[in-house]
Formats: sequence, C-alpha cells, structure tokens
Amino acid sequence: MVLLSFSFTGENSTGAATFTLAHTYKFKNVYLEDVKYYIASETLEESVDKSTANSGLSTVTTTILSPLALKMDFLDNKDCVLYQLADGLASGDDPAVNLNDALQVTGLIPIGRANKVGSTPSSMNSTLQHSYPYKIIENRPQTWNAGKTLTFSLYYRDVGTDGIIHDYELISSGPTNNFGDICSIDITLRLE
Repeated sequence: MVLLSFSFTGENSTGAATFTLAHTYKFKNVYLEDVKYYIASETLEESVDKSTANSGLSTVTTTILSPLALKMDFLDNKDCVLYQLADGLASGDDPAVNLNDALQVTGLIPIGRANKVGSTPSSMNSTLQHSYPYKIIENRPQTWNAGKTLTFSLYYRDVGTDGIIHDYELISSGPTNNFGDICSIDITLRLE
C-alpha cells in the first residue's frame, strides 16, 4: 500500500495542478482516500430570497452553494464516468445539447460543495473534509513510471442564474477567478 498526497492553492489561480512522480509505482487498485479543501468565492454561491415565488421559504433567506468536483486526467471511461443532465445551454463542445440530455463526463468525481463566504472571515471558516475511501481504479494492473505527470482539475456548477444549475465547468473559467488566494485543496490517493 502506498499513499500519495497532492496539494495546491489558489496562488496558482488556475484551479488545476500537474504533479510529476519521483518514483515508479505498480498497482491494480487506486482509492481516493481523502479530500480536504477550502474553496470559497462569492461567485460560488447564490442567495435565494424568502420572497422568491415557489421557494417554500416564508421566513428564511438561504444560500445555494455551488457543487464541486475533482477531475483526474489518469482516469478513463473504464474507471470513472459521471452522468449528469445537461443544462440546455449550447456549449462550445456540442452546440446540439438540449435541456436534460444525458451527458457523460470521464474522470470527474463530485467532492462536495463550496464553503460559504458570508460575513464570517475566511480564517474563521473550517476546511471541509471527505474521507472515503472511494475506489476509482479497480483490478486494472498498471505501472506509473517515475516522471509520469498527474493532473488534478477542480470543477464547479454555476448556481448564479435563477432556476438553473449549470453543467460542470473548470473552476477558473467563470466570470471571475473562483479559485483565489485563500483557496486550497489536499488530495490523498492510496495505491494497492
């Protein structure tokens, strides 16, 4: 059993990081052992006013937080496929996609939700942690040679449009930089 840990922060401002392996690893199973993150931005949340029609809220104003996901470039459609319904907005990849068409996204794993910004200083907000383990490669003998690169990319679903939760997008591709200086993520993989 080998544990590999990867960390990056919003200082790189891209929402993705590439790591180069220093050693060779032979394995047949990979687990996503643990994910710890602090990802907060006003563009990753949307307030729903209690007066919004059909909101079911009469006395409470609440906030919808963007769902987050982690994409790993070493996963393929034999390992991990996320199924989602399309938001119906034409995309550059496939302008023929209609509302609720089934989409398959390879190598993308939901990891939770954004941290709430609100009026609390970021230093007072807690890091979110999800300990699984979640098997992402099963019974597929492989060798990762020294020098192999692994890329981890963060994705989010935009909740800023009333009534629509958009398709997953790379976190830094939004209108502003959603993965800023205060953001960080730590990922632990277990190879067996």
